[in-house]
Amino acid sequence: MTHEQIAAYMQPKLQDAFNDLMDDVTQANRIAVLAKIYHELYDTPEDKLDWLDEEELKEMILTIYYSVNRQRHAVTSAVAKEVKKYVKSSYKDWKLLKAMTGDLDEEDEE
Repeated sequence: MTHEQIAAYMQPKLQDAFNDLMDDVTQANRIAVLAKIYHELYDTPEDKLDWLDEEELKEMILTIYYSVNRQRHAVTSAVAKEVKKYVKSSYKDWKLLKAMTGDLDEEDEE
């Protein structure tokens, strides 16, 4: 594919993704993937892109997008798990501290 063909295919998709991003922030991954692919392909000399056609470009976009989504889901799940453990541990610490200082609080009130 030529750089002009890549631009003709990618620019409308980037514009659509940008418009979607303004309505739904979860589309940030989509526009990031499209922009990165566009940037990398545009920086690649055209003679090295002879093998690439529109179908292969679509397949590349889908493969990378789903890969990024799986990674993001794994990271999000791991972060949520760690946050839950931290909150649970902190709550136990808070309850222990409250129990230990409960007598002091009552003395302060008198």
